[in-house]
Amino acid sequence: MITTLKVFGTGQITLPKAWRKQYKTDHFVAQDTPQGLLIKPLVDVFYYEDGDDHFGLSFPLGIDAKELARNLEKANGEV
Repeated sequence: MITTLKVFGTGQITLPKAWRKQYKTDHFVAQDTPQGLLIKPLVDVFYYEDGDDHFGLSFPLGIDAKELARNLEKANGEV
């Protein structure tokens, strides 16, 4: 679906309700790409690469310490 978004005086845009409902999140990330602006839903874990062979995980909505420990143990077993 392609739609036109309006930028308000404060710099805000409103995403269509269908998109907000589809992704079940109130958090989105905008990325400047060679093709233009890319808006992606932000979920519990966001994987990123910075182009210099660096990568990481971000938990923008927070993560419980026990869940983080379980994920780290699982990742260590898969390396």
